[in-house]
Amino acid sequence: MSTSDGVQKRNAFAACTAFRIERLEASLNQAREIAVQEELDAVGRYIEEAQGYLAQIQVLHEEALEEFSRAQGE
Repeated sequence: MSTSDGVQKRNAFAACTAFRIERLEASLNQAREIAVQEELDAVGRYIEEAQGYLAQIQVLHEEALEEFSRAQGE
C-alpha cells in the first residue's frame, strides 16, 4: 500500500468515526437530559442508540488496528 493510500484510508476512517462519535455524544446528552426530567422510559431508547454507535465505533477501531498491523508487516 502506498503512503497516499494509507493517508486516504486514515482520513476516511477519521471521517467515518467522527460522525459516529458525534451521534454517540448526542444520544448520551439526550439520555442525560431526559433522565433529569425523570422520563426514564425514553432514556432507555437513547442509551440503546448510543450503544449502537459505540458498537460501530468498536468495529471500525478493530478494522483500523488490523489494517495497521498488516501495514506494519509489509
